[in-house]
Amino acid sequence: MYMSRFISFLTLGLFFISMSSGLIIVFAYHPSTAFQSVQSIKYLLPYGDFFRQLHYFSSEIFTITLLFHIGFELLKSKIKTTSSSWNYSILGFIAVIILMFSGFVLKGDLSANGAAQVAFNLIKDTPFLKELFPLFHDNDVFYYKFFIWHILFLPLLLGYAIYKHIDTLHVKIEYFSIAIGASIITMTIFSMPADIIKGEKVQSLTSPWFFKGAENLLLRSWSPLSVNIALITPFILLIIYFYSSYKYTIKALLLLWLLLYMYASVMGL
Repeated sequence: MYMSRFISFLTLGLFFISMSSGLIIVFAYHPSTAFQSVQSIKYLLPYGDFFRQLHYFSSEIFTITLLFHIGFELLKSKIKTTSSSWNYSILGFIAVIILMFSGFVLKGDLSANGAAQVAFNLIKDTPFLKELFPLFHDNDVFYYKFFIWHILFLPLLLGYAIYKHIDTLHVKIEYFSIAIGASIITMTIFSMPADIIKGEKVQSLTSPWFFKGAENLLLRSWSPLSVNIALITPFILLIIYFYSSYKYTIKALLLLWLLLYMYASVMGL
């Protein structure tokens, strides 16, 4: 019980750190010159590299602790929340994944372009989803719509979903301090993915860790439709979970999906 509450408050603290550090660097970023903007933030903006790394690692840890939070909720024998709160939590989870992906794309390097093109193919080559393609693709400024989604619509959606899920955005100062400390310690241990200049010859491109499975499935000749079905499966199972009487079955299916996707991310299928 204590660990569950600790993870919940830590996740909320990391959310505020991610949002606040992002606000600091957003005014130095220009989607029309994405890669150059990132390099200016890193090398020219005072403390720009520190806040960029803080934004990156707090967001990464936030996503991981969010997964643990969901896991703890699934381990409980009884869900102590309303259907509305549960559904908002799933909506927030979806917003987090898209936020993380759009943030990766906004760095504007070769790996970002590659990830964006894979996402575009998943959208435009899938029935129904192809109607959403104009919401993300811009013919004039490649990163513009990713930028708008990342700094405006998705943070508002996530903040609202969190508010509806927990009824308040109050963060205890001790958890906020732990979140900052964890982010800074992670910054000193790990390095951000390198920014790859367009035209640079590399053996392989990096991609968001949660997107590697989808990329590997496409490389294994899975159709975009089947990959999208695989990607939305856990969200559908989570929504059904609240209303279903077969909770152990759904937990087993979620665990099976997680193991298979982890295998696809590391080894491919």
